[in-house]
Amino acid sequence: MITKQPRGKQGYYDVKLVDRRGKSFIMTVGGNFDLYWIPEDYKENTIFELDNTDKIAFSVFSQLFDAIKKVDDKYLPVLDGNIITFISEDWPEEEANTLRIIKEDDLFTIKFIANTNEKAWTSFHRGSNICFCNSGSRVPRVESLFMRLFNFLAYECELIESEGNQDELENS
Repeated sequence: MITKQPRGKQGYYDVKLVDRRGKSFIMTVGGNFDLYWIPEDYKENTIFELDNTDKIAFSVFSQLFDAIKKVDDKYLPVLDGNIITFISEDWPEEEANTLRIIKEDDLFTIKFIANTNEKAWTSFHRGSNICFCNSGSRVPRVESLFMRLFNFLAYECELIESEGNQDELENS
């Protein structure tokens, strides 16, 4: 299930994705205008599963997958068969966390993989957050698709529940 959550100033939203097992992560835009995906419980929940019973989420991720196929960079690809691998852009590659999205016929598995190699770190890391840099991305055409996904879910998609109007959606 995908929900919009009001944030700060009126008209700004975060997007919360809850998988079929009740695990969740947040999509949010930081003060630097980068997109972040943040597991709500980074110690316990780093693998999320979306199946085709959640029609909106499954459709959106299917469209993301298809769009990445069209723009993937042959010199720095993020797509390998049915797996998207995106290296977080808030740290150098050898220090960064990794996002892996695996597509199956009726399931998407989203894995947040924390870089636990403390010997490679130049400073303290916490959690398995993923950053998609709005400027200076290693793969700008792919990064822009993740940002479009967020903007669609947060501001364009009317079928998503928004905190505060869930009753309206259930009664309509």
